[in-house]
Amino acid sequence: MIFVDTNVLYSVLVKTKFSKSAQDIILMPSDLATSATVLSELVFVSLRKLCKERYGTNNYSEFRRAIVHNGYSPFKENLDLIFRLVEERDILVLPINDNLDDWNNAMIRYNLMPNDAMIASTCLKHEISKIATFDSDFLRVDWLSVIGQIK
Repeated sequence: MIFVDTNVLYSVLVKTKFSKSAQDIILMPSDLATSATVLSELVFVSLRKLCKERYGTNNYSEFRRAIVHNGYSPFKENLDLIFRLVEERDILVLPINDNLDDWNNAMIRYNLMPNDAMIASTCLKHEISKIATFDSDFLRVDWLSVIGQIK
């Protein structure tokens, strides 16, 4: 089982310097998993980019106002594409690790940002030792082996 991080899924959906590597990862003949934390980040980052392109939003407050004013319907196709990728590739969406000690320990021990610590602790809970990511921060986590070209 390989845990798939936000930046891999994003690079499958949006052209980035990592898109080829991301496609290769998604097409690997391995079981893939992710979490609601990753999907939340993916939706947020994708919609922020789309709002900037469509409405000229430049910060969180403007982004939030655009969503409140326009709703999600202008992004239905984009949201469908995100969720279809997860469903069609049969990526298992794991429950997050709600053990606060695991989360806190991952933040403090490995100097991870909160969401990355949540992802690492979720991998720990589900006994996943491989993570597909382009984020070098996960190289510091001793129970994870990183798959992907690091930035």
